[in-house]
Parts: sequence; structure tokens; C-alpha cells
Amino acid sequence: MKYIITESKLDQIIYDYLDELFTSKDGDTELYKIPSIDENGDDHVGSYDIVNNDYYERDGDHLVTWTDKEYYESIHPEYITKDEMEKQSKMCPVVEIRDFPIVRQLKGYFGDLWIPVFGRWFTDKTGLPIKTLYSNDSWSGSYNVTTF
Repeated sequence: MKYIITESKLDQIIYDYLDELFTSKDGDTELYKIPSIDENGDDHVGSYDIVNNDYYERDGDHLVTWTDKEYYESIHPEYITKDEMEKQSKMCPVVEIRDFPIVRQLKGYFGDLWIPVFGRWFTDKTGLPIKTLYSNDSWSGSYNVTTF
């Protein structure tokens, strides 16, 4: 038996799946943005960690990181070169999913069709814009880079 799913219906399925995937244990689908902090406990300028209600139970693990141009300017020249800062700044705002099992799960179910839906979902949930998505689906450490 064949099923025909329209593109808009598939997008809604992916959107709903993202809600489920990032839902906290208590069933809350709300996401929160908190300032990213450095190793000294100071706030990073232009960077947020996106968390759900499970954040404080999981030793501070965050779901996603969002950075803008200010972040890369603030870490230059201590951590990155001027060329790296300029390159990264052009890609901003950047969203990074570090949890490769989540990316692997999304790719397993939807191929790359989840990526454009993720951009809309992320902005709807956080109010933050996204231009570039870094996602990693393996231990290799190399990221898939998608520009919206």
C-alpha cells in the first residue's frame, strides 16, 4: 500500500517531531535561552545556550547553542584569528546542535528534509534568527554546515 504525503504535511510531521525530540521529561515543549558562559563562569557576549526544563537536572547540558557576530568579535584575538572571525561573522547567526544522536535520529527518519523545517521551528521556539546550522551526526568532530 502506498501513502502520499504532501510537502506541507511532511513539514508539519517534522515540526511536531522536533517538538517531541526537544521536549523536557515533564512534557513541556518550551525552550529557554540562557547566556552561554565561559570556563570562568562569565557570560559570553552574543551567545546563548538553548535549554528545556531538564537543564538543571542534567548537569547543565544544553540542547543547542546560538551565536552571533558579537560572539566571534569578543573572542578575537585571544581564541581565533582575524580571518576566522571574519569568516564566522559572515555565517551568523549560527545554531549548533552538538548532540549527534539527535542529528543521527533526524537524518535517519527524514534525510536532509528536517533541516529547513528546523530553521523555522527554531525561530518559532526561541525568537532568534538563524542563518547557518552546524550539525554533527558522528564522533568524527566534523560538522555538516547548512546555510538558510
